Amino acid sequence: MSDTVSRALAVVLAVGIGGAPFYQPEATRDALVGDTVPPSNAALVVVCLGVAVAWWSTQGRGYLWADPAKLTWDDLTAPRSAALGRRLTLGWAARWAALAYGAAVSGVVLGWDGILYAAILFAAFGFLALSAARVRSPGVWESALPLLLAALGSYAAFRIPLVVSSGLAFVGGFLLLRRQPLAETVGRQELVRDFSARMTQRVSVAFLDVWGLLPPARPLALPGIFARRPILLRYLLAGVLARPRALVGAALIAVIAAALHRVFPAVPPVWWTAVGGYLAAIPFAAPVAQLRRTPGLRRWLNHSTLIVKLAAAAVLALVAALWLAAVTALGIDWTTTSLVAVPLAAAAAVRSVTRDPIDFANVGMVDLGGVLVPMGLVVQVARGIDVLVLGAVLLATGVVPVVAVLCAAALLS
Repeated sequence: MSDTVSRALAVVLAVGIGGAPFYQPEATRDALVGDTVPPSNAALVVVCLGVAVAWWSTQGRGYLWADPAKLTWDDLTAPRSAALGRRLTLGWAARWAALAYGAAVSGVVLGWDGILYAAILFAAFGFLALSAARVRSPGVWESALPLLLAALGSYAAFRIPLVVSSGLAFVGGFLLLRRQPLAETVGRQELVRDFSARMTQRVSVAFLDVWGLLPPARPLALPGIFARRPILLRYLLAGVLARPRALVGAALIAVIAAALHRVFPAVPPVWWTAVGGYLAAIPFAAPVAQLRRTPGLRRWLNHSTLIVKLAAAAVLALVAALWLAAVTALGIDWTTTSLVAVPLAAAAAVRSVTRDPIDFANVGMVDLGGVLVPMGLVVQVARGIDVLVLGAVLLATGVVPVVAVLCAAALLS
């Protein structure tokens, strides 16, 4: 099958799956809402959460990279600021297009009440996100602003504060437009460094090593952190502390999970706790993924693979437990199954980042409804996620002891 046909088939499948809520709204509503009546402001809550996530995703300023060869030969004839600005605009437009699709789906499933306020939020914070991404980040605290927006809109009981915050977003966006764009002041060293990191990620994805996309660590101002034993635990804890933006992201996931639990009561709570705990913990599994890719670092730590897995599971379980405490405080009921979801999320995250390199000899093509799916590759890429989904299904049915065995098997395999 040619690349053009494959891409066309992928587009057709994506449109078919993505359009399901529009031509099957009743089935989608029954799966998410059930027999309960959703809150009148449910669509506004979903849009507000989506705006917060889209805004948070632009704060990484991933458009700041450039090929060093182009910087050398094309910088005089094609100014870098134009290319960087165009890349920024396209990335922002893609995020807000996905957000518009999500808003349309939420309107169809949950109703169109409050759509005017949702449109104001969409426009105001979209403008602020684009303006803020143009300038240099003031610090990690910038990531807390989308978290505040998500917390404010998670109930959306009071719409006047949302309108006021939208007005402040417009004013802030206009003020940021008066500052000099980062695309005009960024230096060659930063552009080349980010280009190297981007190329590493692209090569990782090309070979289906999706965990190469996990957030890199920032410099940690703790020079003596590795001066004492146990080195392995200190290494894993340093990996958590060196990713402050991921900590804010975990808090954002907690607010979103609690809000979506109220909006979609038909979904069992264990799904929000298990999947949310996994998403909150997986960025902090990056040090373990780095160990798998760096034999020299693994020899320096001088521990067996099993010891590394158990230590990583303990650290990630601590992160997931703190996340569960936050979610419980935000309104998701605490149960035994939600407690078991903590080690499940940790074990699934460790299993995900400790898989062997992809074996491309094991493609395993399977005909599914006339579509050839490389099931062998899918199974390898989904390692870890398979345990998460199976464990969540078992927890939803109340089979807790089996999930404990599943977690142990995930770490031992």
